[in-house]
Amino acid sequence: MGAQADVIRACALSLQTHRATNLVGEMGTGKTTIATAAATLAGFKRVLVLCPPHLVRKWQREVKATVPSANAIIVRTISDLERVRHAGGWPLFVILSREQAKLSFRWKPAVATRHVVAGSAAARDELGGVIAIACCPACFSPVVDDEGLPLEEADLGRKKHTCELCHGPLWQADCRGPRRYPLADYIARRMRGYFDLLLIDEQHEYKARGSAQGLAAGTLAEACKAVLTLTGTLMGGYSSTLFYLLWRFSPAVREEFGYTDEAKWVSRYGIVERISRKAGEDDAYEDGRSSRRRGYRTRVVEKPGVSPAVLFHLIGNTAFLRLADVASGLPEYTEEVRLVGLAMSDSPDEPSQAAYYQQLASQLEAAVHEALAKGSKRLLGTYLQSLLAYPDACTKGEQVIDPGSGAVIAAVPPLTEANRYPKEQALLDLVETEKREGRRVLVYITHTASRDISARLESVLQEAGHRVANLKADTVPPERREEWVAQRVKGGLDILLVHPRLVQTGLDLIDFPTIVWQEVEYSVYTMRQASRRSWRIGQRRPVRVVYLAYRATLQAQALTLVAKKLKASLAVEGELGDDGLASFGDDGEDLLMALARSLTERVESSEESLEGLFAGMRESERAQDASLDQDESVSSEVESHDALPRDGPSVRPAPAEVLRFKEVDATGQQLRLF
Repeated sequence: MGAQADVIRACALSLQTHRATNLVGEMGTGKTTIATAAATLAGFKRVLVLCPPHLVRKWQREVKATVPSANAIIVRTISDLERVRHAGGWPLFVILSREQAKLSFRWKPAVATRHVVAGSAAARDELGGVIAIACCPACFSPVVDDEGLPLEEADLGRKKHTCELCHGPLWQADCRGPRRYPLADYIARRMRGYFDLLLIDEQHEYKARGSAQGLAAGTLAEACKAVLTLTGTLMGGYSSTLFYLLWRFSPAVREEFGYTDEAKWVSRYGIVERISRKAGEDDAYEDGRSSRRRGYRTRVVEKPGVSPAVLFHLIGNTAFLRLADVASGLPEYTEEVRLVGLAMSDSPDEPSQAAYYQQLASQLEAAVHEALAKGSKRLLGTYLQSLLAYPDACTKGEQVIDPGSGAVIAAVPPLTEANRYPKEQALLDLVETEKREGRRVLVYITHTASRDISARLESVLQEAGHRVANLKADTVPPERREEWVAQRVKGGLDILLVHPRLVQTGLDLIDFPTIVWQEVEYSVYTMRQASRRSWRIGQRRPVRVVYLAYRATLQAQALTLVAKKLKASLAVEGELGDDGLASFGDDGEDLLMALARSLTERVESSEESLEGLFAGMRESERAQDASLDQDESVSSEVESHDALPRDGPSVRPAPAEVLRFKEVDATGQQLRLF
């Protein structure tokens, strides 16, 4: 569809000329189909697919739909991999979950215990005469640390050690754990070079330096002849998040940078801030020997953003794709913010949601201010989670304990469960409206553990006569989630409750054209991914996304801060900007600090301002689409004039804001314009 054919050809050509190729496509562009077709078009016979566990069945289904002659096999064990050697069909796609690729057996310390008699009489009296010493089971030398002190079993259990004398392992397999071996290591040792191509789905999830799945992906990349990576977001906003992705999958980057050269990469392509503390003379760490020179310690902090020069590592082997390039006729996508007030009581002495929230907020703010004044940020996370969660979990009450001292710094009792609180009523009203139009509703909730509100929401919705399903991580295995949702939809489901992180990647939820954010998600990356689950190829109904939040609470402040970043970001996943969505990353840390600053700045949120921010973002997307349409018309004019004789002025000057490239031969004769 649309530009999919162009990207398939581009990826196939890149795979034939580069060892590593990247496909950066917006959510819903059909990256699975594109990658499968490109691998086949490039002539690869054996393809290994590394994907999240909940997408293995989807990959198998879409491979067979894209290339009917292909053989798609899911592998979970070493025996499955050995059977692959004798499998028929061409091309062969072997689909491997990243969990099976990375997970190994459990291990435990392996030492021998030697008992020696204490030297002095005092020691014999104190220790009962005998001392137990951990020794190497091979050479029986004592196990000691760098300073020569004996290591205890607790120390040996944190990290795998080897004997300094004979270099034997001081650990062994724990038979009480699962009997398994990381399939990535097995492929690297026993099947190196067997697979022509490694196809990595959701590439951004392998960006961490020391994560097990990142190391497994890097191991597989070395064992395969070529690599094709797929992602909707190439980087998390910081240049360091891009370094290990490119280092693992790009030989050109490995030629220039070593595995420990992250600082070198950041200094060249990142944005850093150097902070020197000069509050007083005592802050200096050195003085000049014969002058008044003073030296101050400087702390270097990486800031969001990346240098445009990093594009030279990408532009030659990376294809970018937008949803508008693939399916221009998609139904309308709208986002709406609905702010509701906290429940109040008639008498100021009676307990109410609003009164308890203000009490909790004032107690927490006082404690956070006191901690920040002492240079401690330990209460920021507690402050954020408590005030975001309490309005929706007010029937559970709230008690906040200082993690340092263990003292209770804020507490409010639970409210009655018999009432319907304002946001719950707003959800009921919205569901009733959507149900009359025959539209299913997907409800996102972010607190599903210690402050779990899913049981109450499910009860409230069922009491109103709606059919509700609650998808949880510990009840439905990842590889069964798509099938589980399909069965519930077939059974007449009205509402699906789920944490957004469980469905943010891969799953097509076209049956739910209405999406409601019952709680605020302060990871901008997760919000963008999860909001597009139903707006994709195959959707025939307008998609509505509704954000619910309580007015004049931290929920509204968080939504305002997220909306400001969303407004600055166009709907093009893969653009490398130093502002907008990418500058927040995918971990929410910067939003946490922004909310902390709002303690003193008192960020005010109104329904009009939030509506304006989200409307501005959609207007930016429409403006960009219009600009791209204009560029296409200019390109068409250029192509028509390119047919003129080559010895004359064959091309009109392009508008200043449009880049055009001309390819010429050795004599200067123009070959093509692009």
